[in-house]
Amino acid sequence: MDLNDWLIFAQIVEAGGLSAASRLLDVPKSTLSRRLTKLEDDFGSRLVIRRGRTFELTESGHLFYQEARRLTEHVANSTERLSEGTQQEGGTLRMTAPKAPGGYFLGIWLAEFIQQYPHIHIELDLTDRTVNLYEQGYDLALRVGPMIDSSLIARKLGESERILVASPDYLKLYGYPESPEELSRHKCISFGEHRSGQSSWVLSNNRQSQRFNFHSALRCDDMATNKRLVQSGAGITMIPFFVCKASLASGSLQHILTQWLGPTPEFYLVYTERELMPNRLRLLIEFLTERSQTEKWRLSMMSAKEK
Repeated sequence: MDLNDWLIFAQIVEAGGLSAASRLLDVPKSTLSRRLTKLEDDFGSRLVIRRGRTFELTESGHLFYQEARRLTEHVANSTERLSEGTQQEGGTLRMTAPKAPGGYFLGIWLAEFIQQYPHIHIELDLTDRTVNLYEQGYDLALRVGPMIDSSLIARKLGESERILVASPDYLKLYGYPESPEELSRHKCISFGEHRSGQSSWVLSNNRQSQRFNFHSALRCDDMATNKRLVQSGAGITMIPFFVCKASLASGSLQHILTQWLGPTPEFYLVYTERELMPNRLRLLIEFLTERSQTEKWRLSMMSAKEK
């Protein structure tokens, strides 16, 4: 005997007949009639009396409906309990992210997440190299776009403008550059893997985008150290807004050549599959996505001004 037929029988009785149940369940009336007939055959007794449009339960039908109703309530309660249990699903999530966003906005958001979901444990590995989520067993990654691997699912979190900054002490000693061309006469600190020496930045304003060459007095591949070097008066650098936001507010760094911006990095959450995703991972993705929308000021210079 198919227990689904018990649930359908309860729906037919509560709807008041086959026609009403057909509309409610969006199932053809003929299908419901066949299921009802099969149920009566399996049960070995007539459950309803159908005369045209009238629908009346037999004595056996009344007894069967009571049991079917109890089954329906049991299924509903079990589904609710399982759903609540899934919401409380614990376990460990492995996440990787670049050092800079991991040490700034991502760390703040993850601290809030584990307070809200103390049953979920997160292992966060900060590295500026791109890791293979499949091979190295990561559930989630924060990456700077554009996305290249089409086998991964990517959800955009936001973006952060790259701006030129220097310390007040440096600017007092060497002066303010009035145009990007003057960067070649200043001490500039570059970020990345290329060697110190001749370097360039691509800068854009409302009218044009242009590459400007300069001599790299120092190269650093760690964004936080890069910022500290500039705060100490070592020179000028181009850095994402989210890294220097607090320093701009405190006055330890100043935004220079304000009409010019560097390439704007975009941040994405990247994961391997959408189907059969553990609920703990779904909770984290939804939490970080929501935070990125409500706290854009942590990332974007324009959003910070609006705030």
